[in-house]
Amino acid sequence: MANSFIDKVSKQIKDKHYRKLITAELESHLLDKIDYYVDIGYSREDAEKRATEEMGNPDDTAVPLNSLHTNILLSPFTIICACLVTAMFLCTVFLQDKYIYRYDTVFYRHDILLDFISLAFIITYVVLLILSRKKNNYVVPIIILISFILQFVSIFFENDNYEICSAGHPNLLYFYQPAVFAVVKTVTEGFSAYMQCIFTKVPAQYSDFAVSCFEILPYIIGAIFILWSILLLIKICRKELLLSNKGLQIPIGFLEIFMCILLSVNLVYMTATTTYKAVEDCKTDNNYSANKQGMVDYVLTSDLSKDKSEVFSDLASQGYYQESEMLYSEAVYYDKGGELSLICGKDDNDSSICLQYNSEDYLNSYDEQTLNKNSIYNESPEILADLDAIQKISKGTTLESIQKSGLLKYTDYVSKTFYEDKKETEIELCLTIYLNNGTDYLEESDNQNYKILTIKDGVVVDCYSD
Repeated sequence: MANSFIDKVSKQIKDKHYRKLITAELESHLLDKIDYYVDIGYSREDAEKRATEEMGNPDDTAVPLNSLHTNILLSPFTIICACLVTAMFLCTVFLQDKYIYRYDTVFYRHDILLDFISLAFIITYVVLLILSRKKNNYVVPIIILISFILQFVSIFFENDNYEICSAGHPNLLYFYQPAVFAVVKTVTEGFSAYMQCIFTKVPAQYSDFAVSCFEILPYIIGAIFILWSILLLIKICRKELLLSNKGLQIPIGFLEIFMCILLSVNLVYMTATTTYKAVEDCKTDNNYSANKQGMVDYVLTSDLSKDKSEVFSDLASQGYYQESEMLYSEAVYYDKGGELSLICGKDDNDSSICLQYNSEDYLNSYDEQTLNKNSIYNESPEILADLDAIQKISKGTTLESIQKSGLLKYTDYVSKTFYEDKKETEIELCLTIYLNNGTDYLEESDNQNYKILTIKDGVVVDCYSD
């Protein structure tokens, strides 16, 4: 029998066997009603319409029947969601330290990949809650609720491996700091600042507002998922008991719309800007090696004898990302190739200005220092020949010959200092080659080969190697 009420109910009964039985029973009941109205004078069409209206809301009928005849705990949807949420929770436990951008008074290096992964976790939780509402599955909200309660509970557990700081100890909710990086960076520093640091491993931010965002927003995200899971769980249970859910429709609907809009805008914004920046860098050949070489050349060719304001102005015009607040330097700039610092001070009562380049080969995360993979080399004949050439550099070697040999691509650190009273310029240069030994952890890397050079008037006057 073709009837809209029966069709809507049968579609929501998951078990095929019980679907046939329930459909047959509903058809029998509906036919009885139709026959009754026909007997008292209704036309067949009007009788079916009146009988269908009396059957009520198909959803109110289907939900309890489906729940009664379906083992939700063993349904494929429940099993898949349970495995997924468990895997995600374990990731927050074991990978949490890599995702910490701000803890206590320290800001750690941003990574665009972590931004997308952290955001993907939040989006997945949202999708699972929406699907569980549509499928009237109360198990998934329970699992998500337990997951986020445990993440909140982690606030009260200390780990002996962590240094206890004034801000307390890191917890699992720190995992969601990267997801808000794009928003925080854009709001606090502007769109151009975010564009500059998309592929640059810059510290998160030092401003008070940024600190509040990185500290508070992860907790707000966790609280939203806990509230959402509880409301959804109550709604599904009340629906199965044929109780009214009018008071829960609005807050659940609001949370769905709010989170969907917020995450969609964030995802589109991050994807569009990252794609644009990647294409732009590809067109301009702005890769790590080229950028690093450009920063090293800038230090070596800079004229620090000029007025300080001119030196600062020239550095600012290079287009690098400038850190907004510095602790020890007058100015700090970042790009793909590393970090530039301009420092003014006194050395032996002689005023000086120093421009430093650091390749940032040591990428700091919360619990470890890792080597930049761009700085790790396999033991090829070319690399071994360059390593031998570096070791042969000695006193009297000219800076020009080092530049012509192409060895500056291994620059780990270079500083150029101009002493104002002496009118002298001194360069300290560190050439480093990390040979691949199967690990990128700094403390485990024993294949570091370096040579530190002191250069005056274009000639090496001192050198030191491991």
